[in-house]
Amino acid sequence: MNRIEVLRYIATLRNGNPMIISPGLANYTIAEAKDEPLTIYNMDMPYATPMALGMALGWPGRRVISVEGDGSLLAGPGVLTTVARYQPRNLVIIVFDNGAYLTTGSGKAPTATAFGANIEQMARAAGMKNTQTVHDIESAKGAVRTVFTEPGPWLVVAKVDRQDRPAERSRHSLPMHVYEAGITFHRVALRERMAK
Repeated sequence: MNRIEVLRYIATLRNGNPMIISPGLANYTIAEAKDEPLTIYNMDMPYATPMALGMALGWPGRRVISVEGDGSLLAGPGVLTTVARYQPRNLVIIVFDNGAYLTTGSGKAPTATAFGANIEQMARAAGMKNTQTVHDIESAKGAVRTVFTEPGPWLVVAKVDRQDRPAERSRHSLPMHVYEAGITFHRVALRERMAK
């Protein structure tokens, strides 16, 4: 399964909801498909899901999306126990698992999932109930539709191949740096809060 197809589908359903993206190629596809002001690009490993968790708890009226890579989530898997403890119904975690640290260097360094680590089972062992692993685009689209409509917290692991690396590394730039994204995010969130 190609990660780009899944990300473009996510972008069509997102509807302005806050999104935090871990470092990696997913940033470029989201920026190209639909850049929205409540987006924090290239959040350092492993902070995308911890930040999304805090945001979901503090902002229960919005669905909050964390987009992770397998390497990024595995850098801080303890957050899954905290997600299970607090059960934020508005949190969505989508993990793109290609078994490699694909963005950096040669892209050939394997992650633990290449040796059998199972992120969905880790989440279930942590206490999360709404989890799913998908292997093809139709299953992925079905899972994405579910997580955007049903109460969570959700964790979806999308098993993807590595075919998008050459194309994604050469054709896009992000609309802003991570600190600029944080400022934009803050201003839009504050404006939304003041309007209520």
